[in-house]
Amino acid sequence: MSGGRHRGRARPQGLLLSPNDPAGEALASALRLQLRVFAREEAGARAGEAEPVHQLRVATRRLRAALRLFEPVLAAGTARRASQELAWLAGSIGAVRDLDVLLMAIASRGRRLDPVERDALAPLVTVLRERRALAHDGLVRTLEEPRCRRVLARLASLGGVRQDVSLGRIARDLATPHLRAVLRAGRRLDDASPEAFHRLRVRVKRLRYALETLRGLGGDRLVRMLRLLERLQDTLGAHQDAVTQIARLRELAETASLPPATLLAMGALIRVLGRRARRRRRRFPALWRRFDRASLRRGVLEELARHKRAARVLRLVRATGT
Repeated sequence: MSGGRHRGRARPQGLLLSPNDPAGEALASALRLQLRVFAREEAGARAGEAEPVHQLRVATRRLRAALRLFEPVLAAGTARRASQELAWLAGSIGAVRDLDVLLMAIASRGRRLDPVERDALAPLVTVLRERRALAHDGLVRTLEEPRCRRVLARLASLGGVRQDVSLGRIARDLATPHLRAVLRAGRRLDDASPEAFHRLRVRVKRLRYALETLRGLGGDRLVRMLRLLERLQDTLGAHQDAVTQIARLRELAETASLPPATLLAMGALIRVLGRRARRRRRRFPALWRRFDRASLRRGVLEELARHKRAARVLRLVRATGT
């Protein structure tokens, strides 16, 4: 298993949609891009490498995000059914990735412990590697199932999409519900639970993916919002990872047969992770204030709406001949 990124690997070019693209073609382009990522990373994931597993997870999340974004122009139930199939696939990928993230956290945060405590974590690492091997076997079986091939093939030729409307005409309408969902969740986080922070993280990620899909239709304000969303996602993600890792370590302390010295070292590691979660939580309010600005929201939505206005003017000119 390799935890490092693959240097020198060719990455597919980012998606750059046009306001004149039919909505159906825009969705097909977004799906094809992530299906190419999935195909590129699958061999490495089958071989047990950590980074390809991560990229498979990101690709499945982006596939689901594209379906959610374009759901208004899909036939009823199409997005929901396809998303459910992807959730089945993502479950096997996530089982491996979550263990990779925990192992990496133990390696990086464990450096803050004294050498005796750090060495005492070895039995825990052994248990997690054994569980990771089992989860990886499950992922390989999932990837080899005919159901997996059917899911990917259906996404590659997804039907039931409206082709009679251009992306520019509906871009603002597609993005607005995702923006509102983030605002609703973020404004309720005065002293919220980890679950509420996680909900916000999920919504921030969905909005980021939506705006990245539509960035070819935006301008400087959309780029600025994307940067803020990335910072929010990183902060919320680090908080959620620490909270999840603490819960996983406590569960292991209760259920796994580990030496007393390992249990004591796990307690020290939990304290390190708790401090990390609190630091990230303290960073959130300042980041949120930078994001939750009416001028920025209006600017992004105006950038996405300008193509709708341009299309309306063009139709008027064609109709009147002036």
